[in-house]
Amino acid sequence: MSTIQLKFLPDGFSVYQYDRSFQVSSDILNAPWYTVSKTSSELSIILPSEYELPDPQPNKTEDGWRMFQVDAQMDFGLVGILARIVSPLKDQKVPVFVVSTFDTDYVMVKEDKLTEAIKVLNGEPNMVVKPGESVMI
Repeated sequence: MSTIQLKFLPDGFSVYQYDRSFQVSSDILNAPWYTVSKTSSELSIILPSEYELPDPQPNKTEDGWRMFQVDAQMDFGLVGILARIVSPLKDQKVPVFVVSTFDTDYVMVKEDKLTEAIKVLNGEPNMVVKPGESVMI
């Protein structure tokens, strides 16, 4: 079984929900790090919490998230990486929010669960958690 290396990022993150018809502004698209997901019922944006959100304000905001980044480029043929990360957190009742990109996965936990999540993940066989760099560069 291969070792999973995770970096926990020093930044806080916020999740914002907008109406599906919301037009994402260039201010958001110029942020140093963001994700945008649009479905048939909503548009969600994740940004570093310290990034100033332009108007209009979202319908809902969920602050206080911290992020783990899988420290590897993920091949689409890999199976079970997220399950290996999320399962021990589930067993310890640590809620997660997951974001995937073409290259890798991000697992978010609430700020008040970060220390517990690091301890749980570091206690897993073949898993290493280390500090990462800020996305605000």
